[in-house]
This record gives sequence, C-alpha cells and structure tokens, in this order.
Amino acid sequence: MSKSSPVPPPAPNEPAAYLDMPAERRGAAKSHVAILSATMRRIAAEIPFQADVDDFRRVLIQECDQ
Repeated sequence: MSKSSPVPPPAPNEPAAYLDMPAERRGAAKSHVAILSATMRRIAAEIPFQADVDDFRRVLIQECDQ
C-alpha cells in the first residue's frame, strides 16, 4: 500500500494559510475567488457612483442568476 506524498504547506503570505486543505482544493478556492473578484470589480465599475450597498447586492444577484 503506497502512501501519498505529503502536501506542502502554502506560502505564509497566502490568504487563509492556516487552513489545512489539499493543494487541488486550495487551487479551486483561489480560482473561485478570482471569478468572484472579477465580477465584483466589473459591477463596481459599472454601477453609478451614488449607488448604495443594496444596489450593489441587487446587481450582483442578477449577474449570478444569468
């Protein structure tokens, strides 16, 4: 029975480095965060300056439903 090689710890400057998770799961989480970040950045650029948090939330939910 072969043992899997130990997973190297994430770099200390990575977000949530204290979480113990496999490298592929950490990679998937980073990818998901990048997608969410890009969507939020795009919405923030498109929404009127005087918009409030509720407007931002409404537009974000509409984007997710598409």
